[in-house]
Amino acid sequence: MHGLDVTFTTALSSADAADYDRFVRSARGGSYAQDRAWAQVAVAGRPFAPRWFLARRSGVVVGAAGVLRPMLFGVLPLPAAIVERGPVTDSLADLREVLAALRSATIPAGIARLSVMPYWAGNAALEAERILEDAGFNCVQTASGAHARTLRIDLRDKSSDAIFAGKQGEALRRKLRQADRAGAVARQGTRADVVHLAALYNELMQSQGRAGKSSSYFDALGNMVEEGRGAIFLSLYDGAAVSALYASLHGKIATFVIGASSTASLPFSKMAPTMAAAIRWAHARGCEIFDMGGIPLESDTDDKRRSIAQFKLDFAKVAVPLAREYARWL
Repeated sequence: MHGLDVTFTTALSSADAADYDRFVRSARGGSYAQDRAWAQVAVAGRPFAPRWFLARRSGVVVGAAGVLRPMLFGVLPLPAAIVERGPVTDSLADLREVLAALRSATIPAGIARLSVMPYWAGNAALEAERILEDAGFNCVQTASGAHARTLRIDLRDKSSDAIFAGKQGEALRRKLRQADRAGAVARQGTRADVVHLAALYNELMQSQGRAGKSSSYFDALGNMVEEGRGAIFLSLYDGAAVSALYASLHGKIATFVIGASSTASLPFSKMAPTMAAAIRWAHARGCEIFDMGGIPLESDTDDKRRSIAQFKLDFAKVAVPLAREYARWL
């Protein structure tokens, strides 16, 4: 049982929406994936519908979650729900009670299986997992699922020139010099440049025999750029975009969300200048952390994912554990 006042609805009132936004953006366990605005991207081209959860103690919000409900034929809700990078709490001390409140709210809605992934890192991630297990949740993390390890660049107390300084940044600086000598130019883009990210990403997926993302996904991503909730960056070579990425902005954390490079062979690292531009942007915006968007589990043997991880290791060296995905039947 829990002693929290709970709201669980398909549409928050204006007052509840304001409380939700304030809490998710300020809470230590908050993530861009739990921002209400991100829901339009999360459901774009996917058979999901969002519901919103708020938990208050004595009128003060202590928990929040955007709950994705899978839909059959777009109209019939299935008896399952997913909370991507949530539920959100400001402290681990509240997580146990918020989980109980979330479970109590979802059962009457016909949800039989609940999947969660609170956004805590390092030792806090390990503690969050212990709380989840005590609450009857079981780890269901897969190699192809949401990342449970990441790399982070600490931007605090650094000048722009010092971000990539030192021995750790030697390989990266070499790649950036190669790109510069070749004539590649990295820049921040606008909503209009999302088309380049879409083309590069879907070209890359097609070359790997995998499905790309829908036009509605990239349209929704364009909204994020236009609203200043993130930014797009690209590198140009001979007048053509050869890499592009989108980075989110959430509180003091910027996160690499999606990116792709041209499949053409070129004499320099196509993504390195693009990623460096995104990191410098995050630093200029006052972010304290740039999250590289995850790396594979140590046991992951997929060559493509390991190759991406190797590229990211040019920017940061120490893997940071994130809370893994957990689920339980209700």
